[in-house]
Amino acid sequence: EILMNNLKKYYEKNYKKFGFKFQREYPNEELVRFISRNFNKLRLNEKRKIKILETGCGSGGNLWMLAEQGFNSFGIDLSKSSIRLAKINLRKKKLQANLVQGDMVNLPYKNNFFNVIVDVFSSCHLTTNEGINFLDICNKKLKKNGLFFSYFPSKKSMMFKNSKNVFLDKNTLYNNSSVKTIYKIENFPFRFLSRKDYLKILEEKNFKIIHSEELTKTYFDTNDYFTFNVIEAKKVSN
Repeated sequence: EILMNNLKKYYEKNYKKFGFKFQREYPNEELVRFISRNFNKLRLNEKRKIKILETGCGSGGNLWMLAEQGFNSFGIDLSKSSIRLAKINLRKKKLQANLVQGDMVNLPYKNNFFNVIVDVFSSCHLTTNEGINFLDICNKKLKKNGLFFSYFPSKKSMMFKNSKNVFLDKNTLYNNSSVKTIYKIENFPFRFLSRKDYLKILEEKNFKIIHSEELTKTYFDTNDYFTFNVIEAKKVSN
């Protein structure tokens, strides 16, 4: 509860201070590739039947693209300020989505409801046990053969390897404020998984892996590097 409150305060403070500048305003490139791989041949009337949820939707940088493409789009985020910004973002673009302020480990939707659930750098703010529970919940909320997309921190990242890090558990960073890195963590969870471990957990939660890769980006004139797990999985049973 304390960790979640710390996380909520962090996002509320920064969304209020920086507004749309706090988060990217354009969609994640790997999410765009995922949408293209699976849905580029569909007609608009077919897309409207597809319900897509983004967990940790923030100010709507990904969500507006999903809505613009014609999907029945849903977003949930812990921050009240981010949901307010997402509504403004959608309204300016004359788009619609179903937005809720809430917790991704308590998704307020019926089981077998969504065709797709998207997790772009959001469930990394859950501890190891919470993260496993999150995948179990996603499986329940997805329809059979529903798709799960994740863009998630890899343990190959330099940020994970630093000896000055403070951890909550073997996967979850708690504080790295003394280290120069692209992401600053101060007293809230930030979780990493190896590709092998992530795929294993998904399979244990009745997902079939459809697509997986690793993507490494460099920062600070290549003095820092961060690796991302890019994973697409399908629900195979109820």
